[in-house]
Amino acid sequence: MFQFFQVILVQPLFNLLAVIYAVLPGHDFGVAIIIMTIILRLLLWPLVNKQLHSQRAMQKIQPEVARIRTETKGDRQKESVMLMELYREKGINPFGSLLPLLIQLPIFIALYAVLRDMIKPGEFAQLAYPFVKHLGAISDILANGGAFHPYFLGFIDLTKPSVGLAALAAVTQFFQTKMLSPKSPQGDAQAQAVASMIYIFPVVTFLIGLSLPSALALYWITTSAVAILQQYLVLQRDVEELEEAVPRVAAKAGATPSKKQVKKTTAKKGSAGKGGA
Repeated sequence: MFQFFQVILVQPLFNLLAVIYAVLPGHDFGVAIIIMTIILRLLLWPLVNKQLHSQRAMQKIQPEVARIRTETKGDRQKESVMLMELYREKGINPFGSLLPLLIQLPIFIALYAVLRDMIKPGEFAQLAYPFVKHLGAISDILANGGAFHPYFLGFIDLTKPSVGLAALAAVTQFFQTKMLSPKSPQGDAQAQAVASMIYIFPVVTFLIGLSLPSALALYWITTSAVAILQQYLVLQRDVEELEEAVPRVAAKAGATPSKKQVKKTTAKKGSAGKGGA
């Protein structure tokens, strides 16, 4: 099983990073990590897009979920039945955001292995494809392990922990989580517990960043930054769809909405998106 994981995921990702490092002017390992991370996030965009829409759909029905929990007064069986009816009515799969996440998880684990092994020049001979071994920078590393320079911007050693990168990883993690976290209704202990994860995840990220090579922290910074951009695009598209929907609904009702009405409704949706984020 481990060998299968190595061949299917770890080795291709290792070679992708090695090729980027070899062809990149200056052979900056940190920049190579950033480029590889962006490429992977773009390739995973269909899955990420589906996951974000599922999360947003679940957030939109949170007031109704809270109402059902209040009505059922702790009756778990009745609550489950009513929630499933709500999901069917809204056409929502409550597990819709989990499948894309489960598909991405092995990739993230493989990336951890890649970044761990890449900073060990001895691994190049075992993991590099034959054609990659012939690339100038890689052949130099194979001949002399000291030829590999695991630095970012020429001075940040990515084989060692970095307080600065760990802190930046925590900050980007905070904003990424906050964008998709719903507001916590007063008295809803479960929702408030979920909201508290906005602060717990960044702290955990910072502590992990202090104990691992900063190459992993740089990867986490990049993937969180790209995720923030992707989430923004999804939220912005929701607002644009509402701008188009308001005039259509008004036309069906035989009325023409004023520009003020459209802006007000759009602003309301935008504030809801930020609050829900």
